[in-house]
Amino acid sequence: MPINNFAEVIARLEQIIAAAKADNSPLGYFAALYYKMTLAVRDAVERGEFENGSRMEQMDVVFARRYFDALDTWQAGGTPTESWRIAFESTHNEQLTVMQHLLLSMNAHINLDLAIAAASVRQRDAIFGVRRDFMHINQIIESLTNQTQAQLAKIWLPFAWLDWFFRTEDEGWVGFSIGTARGASWKAAQLLAFAPDMAAEKALIAELDKEVAFFAQKLYTPGLWLQWPLRFMRYSEKGSVREKIEVLEGI
Repeated sequence: MPINNFAEVIARLEQIIAAAKADNSPLGYFAALYYKMTLAVRDAVERGEFENGSRMEQMDVVFARRYFDALDTWQAGGTPTESWRIAFESTHNEQLTVMQHLLLSMNAHINLDLAIAAASVRQRDAIFGVRRDFMHINQIIESLTNQTQAQLAKIWLPFAWLDWFFRTEDEGWVGFSIGTARGASWKAAQLLAFAPDMAAEKALIAELDKEVAFFAQKLYTPGLWLQWPLRFMRYSEKGSVREKIEVLEGI
């Protein structure tokens, strides 16, 4: 299906969520979170919160297409970027927690795709004109942070305590993870916007994907000191995969 506006992004996400629930697939975890964030950005555009709402919708569409194209490629037996390959293949691993699945997809989509999307919308010096709107999305996402953490606590009851323990200033792990990722993505977007030619741009994307995939491996197979706590978390999570997706839909 064509993806040219918020409505089509939202419709495609609804399809992915429905299929994941039918298949009991962890692919639905990130799709459910992404769906809520897309709605929040769309609503902010409609309220006139961005300097350039049409430009933000354009960026959102390009951003979403990166995820959809990667998923379509993987499901067709092809090879997406390494960052997405790790995230998608992790959905076959029943040992991973919901939190790991979310972080793996957020890592690929924010640390890699967002920089590419921003640079493709505005090249060279024009990239600096996007900065305010780019950073405003942080505030929108932060408004969903507490809701996300509350829903995760329904899946794994001790999560609220864990989130408090790892809290950074006024942010829990969700807000901190997204905020940090978007800051790094903005720096990468500037590098890509000033790439002298297509070959240089492809080389920068390949190098960025390599770095993001390296972090994905750390999320997928953390050190021994985290493996046992994560295993405990996984086996004490409540509900089937479908039920967990439905909890995340309640964000």
